[in-house]
Amino acid sequence: MVGAVRSVPAVLDRFEQIRRSGPFDYAHHHYHDGGRHRFHLVIGAIIHGNEVGSLPSVLSLIDSLNAGTVHFGGRLTIVLGNPEAALADKRFLDVDLNRVFVDDPPSGHESERARAIMPILDEADVFFDIHQTILESDRPFYTFPFSQPGWHWARAVGGASTWVTRAPGATFSAGTVNADEYVRMQNKPGLTLELGAMGFSNQADTVAAAALDRLLAVADAVGSGQATAADMAEQQPELNFVQTAWSQRFDQPTMRLRAGLYNFQAVSQGETLSAPDTPVITAPSDGMVLFPKYPDYDDDGAAVEPRPGEIVRTVEPLEQHPLEIWPGS
Repeated sequence: MVGAVRSVPAVLDRFEQIRRSGPFDYAHHHYHDGGRHRFHLVIGAIIHGNEVGSLPSVLSLIDSLNAGTVHFGGRLTIVLGNPEAALADKRFLDVDLNRVFVDDPPSGHESERARAIMPILDEADVFFDIHQTILESDRPFYTFPFSQPGWHWARAVGGASTWVTRAPGATFSAGTVNADEYVRMQNKPGLTLELGAMGFSNQADTVAAAALDRLLAVADAVGSGQATAADMAEQQPELNFVQTAWSQRFDQPTMRLRAGLYNFQAVSQGETLSAPDTPVITAPSDGMVLFPKYPDYDDDGAAVEPRPGEIVRTVEPLEQHPLEIWPGS
């Protein structure tokens, strides 16, 4: 059934029908209790409204749980972060939802959503957040700071063989808190999986469905005491670890990238990444492109505000295993 529904309104309507007909009528999230153990797995989707690729797989999982063709013995909450932005085909309406999981968020639609979601995250034993990149990516990947619990869960679940990681506790954007960071601040695993380019696709269906299937199996084994995440991680291949090597601040509004850059595209030291006749941006070392930005520009060639904080970054493989770089993490 995965991929059968690829219309945002249709998926959200179906989600609402299931939610309202079930025993737990909670706005924008679906709750399941398998009754065999108390482990609480929380899955996030469309925290960014236009990253809709996980929705068919999420809906298929709910249908399968309800039909009894998929079983999970613990508690499972599936949270739709920003359905209003999804219907508008926007990343957000007022502010980026994945930056405002703080005690006193600014006013606006996304802040209200964060306030509604945080109590659910408070009760999570593991939070698995599914995202997509703005542009094409040649692979799915995890992205969050390194920790041993996070490593065990990411390796045990699979879904991606690459992990863009950083020092334990390092934030993604200074002064903000992401949903997965909010969970990690409570000393619980919070993982983010990027499926690839945003939107519906066969790749998103395949990656999300396989990751969700394995995620439930790992959570069931951990919750029932049959195994630990570390035990299950040992049964899976090791991940490939990369980290940010360089990022270019978007400090001039006329900065513009050359056409066609995509996530994990290989670049060489000294290679020009900027468009002709714009401020020069060159790669300072060999690496792979990550999160290139192509904002709208006005008639004078200036990026439309608010422009992103950075325009591009590169990543490179870690020279050692993260446990050797950050022992005791």
